[in-house]
Amino acid sequence: MTGPLNIYVVIVTYNGMKWIDKCLHHVLLSDIPVKVMLIDNCSTDGTAAFVKKKYPQIDIIETGENLGFGGANNICIKKALREDADFVFLLNQDGYLEKDALRKLVEFQMSHPEYGVLSPQQKNGNGSGLDEKFRTIVLGQCVTNSFEDLGRTIYDVTFVMGAFWLISAACLKKVGLFDSIFYHYGEDSDYLSRVRFHGFKIGIVMDSVGYHDRQERVVPEMQQLKSFYASQMASLTNINRSMAFCLGKVSYFYLKFSIGYLSKLKFNLLKENTRHYFSLLSKTGQILKSRNQNKQSEAWHFMDA
Repeated sequence: MTGPLNIYVVIVTYNGMKWIDKCLHHVLLSDIPVKVMLIDNCSTDGTAAFVKKKYPQIDIIETGENLGFGGANNICIKKALREDADFVFLLNQDGYLEKDALRKLVEFQMSHPEYGVLSPQQKNGNGSGLDEKFRTIVLGQCVTNSFEDLGRTIYDVTFVMGAFWLISAACLKKVGLFDSIFYHYGEDSDYLSRVRFHGFKIGIVMDSVGYHDRQERVVPEMQQLKSFYASQMASLTNINRSMAFCLGKVSYFYLKFSIGYLSKLKFNLLKENTRHYFSLLSKTGQILKSRNQNKQSEAWHFMDA
């Protein structure tokens, strides 16, 4: 790096007292200067008050309501761009960074500007291995079954969870903000589809490390179904595919699930599967509007900035 950069770290919090002290402590140890913006989605556990008291140097926005992941991040991204950010780094409240993690991401991106979004390796909370979802979702996109095999600096992927994203200003200005059609689940997948559509690459920088301190838990089938269809909105908004293809993909899963629930006599899940599917189809007008807008570049995304 030849000179000082304007790097914003954006952290969305919601009842994050369990993690936020460690999260902020590690961010502030970064070996390159960063500006931290924390936006609190109406926590009820004292998160915002704690941060104000212990970290007065941090810019805090209190939303007064839960805007979801994308909505809260959009507020800070717009603010960062108005203040001439070179990079915005999105960090989960339960994420911790090695002190050189951001620098390594930034250095790689500056040498390879074709990458719009970069992520570090995402390890589990105690560093004993990869975060399980990161391992199964991201590793499956790579040609080798271990990140350690080939000693590569970068792995190109089409998707990586949004817990640790470095986004270049050039990418943000072309791709825009998170789509307001999403509230929770699917907004990260949709965004990365748009990143690829607009000609940017997505990668994992291997010598940059973050830790995702979340517990794997058993999720009831009814909740799994709800989350699945929330995320399937991103299948329908994927502008790299035709709408017909996207509808066919979602309909395939609907039929597959229906047959499975019927064969197991799980009529309550069969009913919910049908309800979620047709609820998703009822948003076709909104989805088509989003698809058309997301094919454009720059201007429309910031008209309300």
